[in-house]
This record gives sequence, structure tokens and C-alpha cells, in this order.
Amino acid sequence: MIRRNDLLPILLTFILLAIPILASSGDRNPTFQHCLKGCQLTYCEPHQPPIPKYLRMFGWTCKENCAYECGHTFTDNIRPGSKNHQFYGKWAFYRLGPFQEPFSILMSIGNFYVNFKGLEQLRRRVRKENGLRNWLVALAFVQMNTWIWSSVFHARDTPNTERMDYFSATLTISFTLLYSIIRIFHLQTPISSSKYLFPVSAIIGFIVLGHFTYLLSFPKGQFPYGYHTKFNLLLAAIHNLLWISWSLSFQFPFPKMTFLGKTYTYPKPYPPNDPKTTEPKPSEYNTPLILVLLTTLAMSFELFDFAPVGRVIDAHSLWHFFTIPLTIAWWHFMVTDAIELEGSLLSTRGGHGAYTAVSDDKSEGNEGGRGESDPPVPRTPNFAQLAAGPRLGNLYSPGKSPKLEKPE
Repeated sequence: MIRRNDLLPILLTFILLAIPILASSGDRNPTFQHCLKGCQLTYCEPHQPPIPKYLRMFGWTCKENCAYECGHTFTDNIRPGSKNHQFYGKWAFYRLGPFQEPFSILMSIGNFYVNFKGLEQLRRRVRKENGLRNWLVALAFVQMNTWIWSSVFHARDTPNTERMDYFSATLTISFTLLYSIIRIFHLQTPISSSKYLFPVSAIIGFIVLGHFTYLLSFPKGQFPYGYHTKFNLLLAAIHNLLWISWSLSFQFPFPKMTFLGKTYTYPKPYPPNDPKTTEPKPSEYNTPLILVLLTTLAMSFELFDFAPVGRVIDAHSLWHFFTIPLTIAWWHFMVTDAIELEGSLLSTRGGHGAYTAVSDDKSEGNEGGRGESDPPVPRTPNFAQLAAGPRLGNLYSPGKSPKLEKPE
């Protein structure tokens, strides 16, 4: 006998299993099919006038236009309180000219813009000598490419634009995972690289390439949505767990692990400083934890889909809306983190601090020091100095090397 406590998991299982069945219930409805056949016989015969030119310019066919019109006609006649239907896996949206989902297009353009601004911020604030800079530049271009194809797909849903949208999204997820591994495990720091950097990058690259090869083995129009979604969720889950553990490492000691006589510990976020004893802590140490939780909450719009409000705004478009402020916050964190990590490493290498005031003692000139007429050497601040605020006394701000006048 089934206990009452077991009913909820069973019901949830049936609901999840029913989602693919209900996904395209509208296009299998006899009323919709009758409308579709009648429309095609009436308007799609060779002797009939063609559909408007602005639709044909964007690849619309007469049959697709009939499906659009019949989908809205069917939805118009649904009785209040009855279930809305999807048609060929999509809700009935009001198009804007030839564009199928105008609100999602607008949100995709918004995401492209904030990634572009993130790239500008990165180039303005992070020194070219910082080893993390090129990785973040590449990440910016990967994400901007993703949102370009997202805009194209929401403008015109075809098998080709669908594949480009899904493939680009996977590239973004996999590259953000790669960057989190590189950053957290110090495979690349602002001043050095690990011998494991290339092998780890190659492994992730081959995994993604294998995923794409498998997807391309399916004929156009047949896409393994379930497998593709699980693959991306797995990558995203690993990415999220890594950043959560990074944030928590400032509060809790992680256990050590010994393997083949070598002891492994979770890497310090800002080596060589101990994050649990160094004060003040980096200004952004809790940011990844907060952003991961907010991103997971926003992703609920993807999992709990609903019919579009006003046939314009659906759950997927709202997910794109919430990724805009989340992306702004992620870029602020990654840029600040790259600066603070560089400052921490350089302060250890220099032995005094990230900022160094030049001594006026000329006697140091014989020992390799600088005279009073020599320009100061700018250095990157560590996170303790950054946390102190804008008042840094008589210290020099990092920037481009000073220009020296040529001797006459």
C-alpha cells in the first residue's frame, strides 16, 4: 500500500514525465489540424497571392504562416479556465513584424550589451600584464556570441538557428566552468601559469566537442532536448559548487586529503594570505555565493514554464531578463577579483605591499634604488589596501608606466 508521505514524490514524477507529452498538445489537436489544412488549401496554392514580402524576407513560408494564424485562432477560442496549449513545442506568441518572440529578443540584446560593457570595464581596469585578463576577454566574446545567436533564434526559430543557439549556450556554460577551475585552482594566476593549464583546458574542450558531435548525429528537426539539458545542468552545477566552496573557504577550514604520499588542500583564494585570518577580507568574497543562489532562483523560470502573459512575456523571456543584472554583478566580481589577486601576489613578491612609495634617499641609488628625480613604479594594490577605500595616503595608483623624456 502506498503511504501518504509517498504520494508527493509520485505525483511530481508523473508531472515531470507528462511535460514532454503536453509540450505540443496543441498541434496534435484535431481542431488545429482542421484549421491548418483549410488554411493551406485556401492560401498556399500556387495561384494564390504570396504572403507579405517582409515575412518572405525572413524565411517564412505560407505553411508556417498558416500554423501561426491557426495557433492564435485556436488559443482565442480556449474557454476561460481551460489549459493553454503549445504548438510544435512553443507557445502562441504575437510576433512583431517577422520576429517571433520580440520580448525575448529585447532581453537577449540587453544581455549582449551588459557583456560588452563588462568587456569595456575589464580592459579599463585590469592591466595587460595580468594573466587572467586574456581569459576574461575570451569569456566576454564567448558570451556576446551566445546572445547574438539567442537574438537570432528568438527572431526566427528554424532547425539551424535552434542548433546555433543551443551550441552557443553550451559554449558559454563550459567556458565559465573552465574559467572557474583555472581561477580557483590557480592553473592561471595574474603572474604565473600551471603545467596543468593546457591539459585541463583540452579535457573540457574534448568533452564539449564530443557533446556537439553527438548532437549533430541527429537529423535536423530531431533534437535530444532532454540529454542536452542534462549535460548543461551538470556543467552548471559543477561551476556553482566550485564558486560556493570558494566563498565558504573564507569562513570554514576544508579537510586535507593525502594521496600517494602528497597532501592536497583546497587552494587559498588569495595566496599566500590565509583567508580565515587575514583582515579585512576581500570586498567580494561573498559575491559568488550570493550570485549562485540568485541565479538558481532565477532559473526556476526555466523549470516552471507558463503560458505567455499577453502572448508576449513567458517564463523563458523572464529568465533572460533576470540574467541582465546577474551578468552585471558577475563582471564586477570577476574584474575586481582579478585585480585583488594580482595585488596579493605582487605584495608577497615585493615583500612590502602592493603600493610602494619611492624613497627620497639618494644614497639608495648605489644599491639599485632610485633617485629623487626618477619616476615612481606603479604597483597593483592588494585586497587589504583596496578595502581601505580611496584614501591611500601618499601612494601611487597603478596604471601605465610613466613616460621618460629622451635625453637631448
